[in-house]
Amino acid sequence: MKVVSTFHPSSSVVSSLKCTLATKDLEHLVVAKLNRIDVYSVNAHGLEHDCGLDIWGKICSVKALPHSEYEVRSNIIVMITHPEPELLILKYSKDGDGIAHLELAKSIPLFERLPRVAEFFNNVLVHPSGKQAIVSCYATKLKVITFSGGEYVSDFDATIPEINIFSIAYLPVPEDDKFAIAILHFDSQERLQLCARDIDVDGLEIPRQLSTLLAPTIVTTNYVVYPTDTPLHLIPVRPDLDADAPEGTFLGGILLVGGDRLALYELASKEDQRKQSDKQRRLETKKKGDSSEAAKAKAKEQERASRKRKPKATLEWPWSAVSAWTSVEGAPFRFLLGDSFGRLSLLSVENVNELGMILIPLGETSPATTISYLTNQCVYLGSHFGDSQLLKISESPVSSEDVPALTFPAGFQAVSSGSLTSVAAKKGKGKAPAQEDDMDVDDDTSTKSYSRGRVVDSRKSFVTVLDTYKNIAPIMDAILVDTDNSKQHQIVTCSGGANTGSINVIRSGAEFKELASIPGIVNVTGVWTVKSTPDARYDTHMIVSMANETHLFEIYNVNGKTTLKRIGASALGGLVTSQRTLIFAPFSLRDHGGYKPSSLVVQVVATGVHLLEWDPTMLTYVERASWDVKTVLQAHNRPTEIAAASINFSQIALALSGGNVTLLCLEIGAKQFRHVMTHSTGSEISAISILPSEPEQQYSSFLSVSYWSSNVVEVFTISSNGFTSAAERRSPPLPAVVRSILLHSFSGKEKDETYLLAGLGDGSVASLHWKRGATWKDRQLTDLKVVSLGHAPVSLTPCEVGGQRCVFAAGNKATVFFIDNGRLANSAITLKEISGASRLNTSAFPDSLILAAPHGLFIGSIGDLKKMNIRSASLGLKNPRRIAYSKFLKAFGVASVQSLPGRVGDLDIGRSTFELLDDVALTSLAEYTCEENEEVTSLVSFTGTENGEEKPFFCLGTMIFNPEEKEPSAGKLHVFTAYSGNVGRKSTLELSLVASAEVKGCVFALQSVDGKIAAAVNSSILLYEFLAASTGEEPELARLDKVAEWNHNYLVTSLSSYDNCIAAGDQISSISLLKVDGNRLVSVARDYGPLYPLAVEALNEKNVIASSDSLNLVLFSLVKNIRGEVLENVGSYHIAELVSKFIRGSVNFGNKTKSSIDSKFEPEMLFFTSSGKIGVISDVEDIQLSLHLTELQRNLAAAIPGVGGTSHTRFRAPKNTRGTSDADSSARGFVDGDFLEQFLNVQSPETLSKVMKGSSAPEELKLSSDEFAKILQDLQSSH
Repeated sequence: MKVVSTFHPSSSVVSSLKCTLATKDLEHLVVAKLNRIDVYSVNAHGLEHDCGLDIWGKICSVKALPHSEYEVRSNIIVMITHPEPELLILKYSKDGDGIAHLELAKSIPLFERLPRVAEFFNNVLVHPSGKQAIVSCYATKLKVITFSGGEYVSDFDATIPEINIFSIAYLPVPEDDKFAIAILHFDSQERLQLCARDIDVDGLEIPRQLSTLLAPTIVTTNYVVYPTDTPLHLIPVRPDLDADAPEGTFLGGILLVGGDRLALYELASKEDQRKQSDKQRRLETKKKGDSSEAAKAKAKEQERASRKRKPKATLEWPWSAVSAWTSVEGAPFRFLLGDSFGRLSLLSVENVNELGMILIPLGETSPATTISYLTNQCVYLGSHFGDSQLLKISESPVSSEDVPALTFPAGFQAVSSGSLTSVAAKKGKGKAPAQEDDMDVDDDTSTKSYSRGRVVDSRKSFVTVLDTYKNIAPIMDAILVDTDNSKQHQIVTCSGGANTGSINVIRSGAEFKELASIPGIVNVTGVWTVKSTPDARYDTHMIVSMANETHLFEIYNVNGKTTLKRIGASALGGLVTSQRTLIFAPFSLRDHGGYKPSSLVVQVVATGVHLLEWDPTMLTYVERASWDVKTVLQAHNRPTEIAAASINFSQIALALSGGNVTLLCLEIGAKQFRHVMTHSTGSEISAISILPSEPEQQYSSFLSVSYWSSNVVEVFTISSNGFTSAAERRSPPLPAVVRSILLHSFSGKEKDETYLLAGLGDGSVASLHWKRGATWKDRQLTDLKVVSLGHAPVSLTPCEVGGQRCVFAAGNKATVFFIDNGRLANSAITLKEISGASRLNTSAFPDSLILAAPHGLFIGSIGDLKKMNIRSASLGLKNPRRIAYSKFLKAFGVASVQSLPGRVGDLDIGRSTFELLDDVALTSLAEYTCEENEEVTSLVSFTGTENGEEKPFFCLGTMIFNPEEKEPSAGKLHVFTAYSGNVGRKSTLELSLVASAEVKGCVFALQSVDGKIAAAVNSSILLYEFLAASTGEEPELARLDKVAEWNHNYLVTSLSSYDNCIAAGDQISSISLLKVDGNRLVSVARDYGPLYPLAVEALNEKNVIASSDSLNLVLFSLVKNIRGEVLENVGSYHIAELVSKFIRGSVNFGNKTKSSIDSKFEPEMLFFTSSGKIGVISDVEDIQLSLHLTELQRNLAAAIPGVGGTSHTRFRAPKNTRGTSDADSSARGFVDGDFLEQFLNVQSPETLSKVMKGSSAPEELKLSSDEFAKILQDLQSSH
């Protein structure tokens, strides 16, 4: 069975809105992603996340539902379009603790089985009064919903004759109780038509007669050339004044945007409405007469509907299709428009009768899918192709360079900003009487000059980006790489589009910010910081130890700045500087009342222990006492030295050569050492720790010791009788020698969250739970787990991150251990080769760490412990489509398609490139540009032998574009290698095209299999052998030889390989499994069902997973029956995402935990979606555990209701293009890991009891809640 979990949630923004959900003085931003709603409060310092809600379904849009037109508070309407259309009404509230949350107030199902789904317009519109909303999700049908005070009242379905609707908008009608909509649609003659219809709430219908509020018109190709290719929007524009405004005032109207021109259509006047009503009544009367009169009346009605009306004003749109818009609050005649290439502009229709429409370019942003005006000229821009942004639009330019804010196409006429001060057209003396045929012809020559509008050529940008919100959608391709052989995988994705193409390197881990560096201090073995006096606020001194010496630095904290000064030999006092310091720590004075802080410190070196005290008069450390290791008598004759040491505030534990442990403390009331006891362990000691598990304790009752010979950690109890131990306090043999130990409590005494951590010599960290018993003495070590951090010995340093107790572990790599949901977790940090670490607290660097690295010391702080770290390289207009990696070159091969931004309707002329990027800096090393009509479609890397030397190669698949062809008939395979070159003083790489081959179609996919290259070309799979060049006696050029062809499909678009097996996905059919046998392609088995796969991946030679166009995951297994081997469908699961890529492997390959009993979950695959989601598929081999998890999911579905859909079981059931299939009532072979992990958050005893007992006796779970919690914590650690 497979478990589906989330590694990175969807990041693409679908919709957004600004509204008021609580008090009047607090505004909120609601952001909708594919399956989640997030609410942010709009504050002076930015956006602050309030709450969120996961939705079971695909969100289409969100809208504000005002309680009334006089009240600012709103509810939220969410429209879901998949798997079944549904409307959700959400309410915002806060509990007694002030924690905000969203709750479902009403769910309105929209699903119907018979009607055709609306092709172009699926959306919900809310009337500004909040009294009504309309929903479009099926052709020829609208659902009208009535509200009162933000609460649902009723709804009805209304049939309309318009079939192919592109956009709908409420008309800005002054009357409170009159509702009318404008509809932009394709009529039966394939003409784009704009019309209006009234909504009869009392009659529960939309009348078939057109509304007289807006004269119907045919929208010609002068405004929209290709209506089915670009999104079109209708924007309501309110009237200048109220209904009884003077004659000639703008009456309000509908603005059509999205085409080559913007067109503003004005509403009809009262007189025109009366005339049109009279004409409609006369035609209705004639249609009831004899047949000839009725035919004439119908013809006249059709002729009137097909007239081309003149817009009130027009404007040439200079850029690509408008993808989002919003009105500006407080300025109802101004609108922000964003196009598909991120060009943001301001449209003004103010005083349109005199000035016409004016368009002002503002600047370049991410391509907008949604725009929400917040406040004080701040705007939220949500994007699917780029990062979402918080923008500030300034009244004056923000750029100093005199360059255009946005470039215009060649030949486009723009005006200077100074021309806006003059009126383009003179006022008329009045409005001429309206004639019946005045607006019948749309003729530009008869249009007033002002109505054509103007575009301002602004020379500077007005946009400032205040904040960005990372988005990695859409993920077109991805790879899993280990660039530095650390066994820590990173994900690299091809993401973005339009003007925001990007390569993203993704890993999960803690956030680390480097604050300062101190170069030149190298070869450091340890570093410690102390205060000169116990009441000092900040650290005052730092000790740096090297192999054979020790240095003292003074820390100055002046005016919020921190500086370091190395103290010279004359001022070192009693500090031992000629040896390596093993440990340096503050110490407390001991008296009859206990312990009190002091200015004492203890320095331990190999030859002894030194008690020092800071003298404020002499400004140096003065020695008060010392203890020489020679005072300890040993049975052997070898020289005795201190091998390891540990200090707390009152105890000193020394590990001596020969296996002896000595414990020291201070005499009562004196500054002298007292020998407490010496214990012989019989084995050489590798590490020792006496730090108390609770940081505030002055002493410890436990001593941890590890041994060189056995790799065992043993915890002793310290008493007056000596050191005692027990078998349950000894660890099993660890994988390597222990170099550091720490017994640490990650929370207070009330919780059983104390762990023994051991840093190993092979770069790993072992953790054991210091499990509480009946008494404080009855503790035992359990649950061994090991985390790999590289290959260098690991040191352990207690620290705090955001008030949470943590442990910083560092060696070749670094990580932070902490408690997450009651379990020990760790987050990797991008630090390397750390040889020492200490906490640092200064005026400039509070609550920080000072770290020793090969190049010197540096200071930093740890931020978010569970942050998703994404490092991006922007490629701009280059949109990466395929990526591969070469370890030989330490470079990524990236195939990109570059589309130049143009105007609406222009032919998209792009160029394809292939370039090499450095795997660290992500900078370009070399580039190859394809021919003009050649587009890259696939890429694979492989190695070959040339003249006996192994060399890296890339194979690039392309298609030759011919606009007259319905299916590509030509393509190419290119094989590249790279060699070093020099440009000036800079070393770089140069690409060399070594071989090419022409194919008869598009190369959809490439795979390296069994030393050959498999290519999916249209309906066939071709097998090529690459023969490298040779320079022997008979030199030969490199070439690609076709050795086999398999042509038994319709359209092979995806390939995957495992050993010598090939899994092929036919996008029109299903899955085929082949095998490479020498120079032959042998068919093994195939599935004949209508799957329509989008991506496939071979798990092994017998199992294949695929994603379908119905957003399902399907698992196939190769089985034998009486007819031979067949691919059997053994699992299906609705993922509710468009999966574009599968990759075998795991992100946590190097960091995964290994318990003494193997993990029950084995992460075996990653998947990537178009919305930016990265998921993990884990395998569960234990059949009994699979049954337990399936039963837990069933009971959770009954106890924890979701938002959207009917139930979790139904939501995850496989779907087809018409919705949920009756044949599949639930998922098979998969369980929802994210949903299962909600069990760990169940707090209510009633809910927990309902989950454990089920709805009947047979549904009662067989494992306890603690056992399930442990299993699910293991699942969490796997992703």
